[in-house]
Amino acid sequence: MNIFLRIKKSLLILILFLVIIIFLSFFIYNNLLNKKSNIEKIVNNVDVDIINPNFTINNKNRKIFVKANTGNFINKDLILLQNEVYFESKDFKIYSESVTFNRKEETAISKTKSKFESEGTEILSEGFKIIEQGDIMIFNGKTLVKLIQ
Repeated sequence: MNIFLRIKKSLLILILFLVIIIFLSFFIYNNLLNKKSNIEKIVNNVDVDIINPNFTINNKNRKIFVKANTGNFINKDLILLQNEVYFESKDFKIYSESVTFNRKEETAISKTKSKFESEGTEILSEGFKIIEQGDIMIFNGKTLVKLIQ
């Protein structure tokens, strides 16, 4: 006699029910609970080479940390940083939306609205240049300087 004919119907239904629950649990976990992170959405929607790039400009006086949400390689040395780009040292912060960073020379150029903040000083400009490894900063275009006491 066939072994399957001896199994009780209730046991067979229970096993089938458990297999269906396991399958549905796996499906729900993979499709509903495992949502894509913001980084994965950026990668899928935009052609981006680097996600959350971080660089450091080192000179003898200070370190300047460079961070952004996205970056694209222009060539071996130039990287276009975009989306919430900021430069930060212990003395100041600079915010911009788009900056071209030269890794070899450790310089940066922006032609978009930028904001410089330091203790007692705020500078709003249409762009900036950081040259000589961060020792010199030049603000371009219409520039507003606020001195705060």
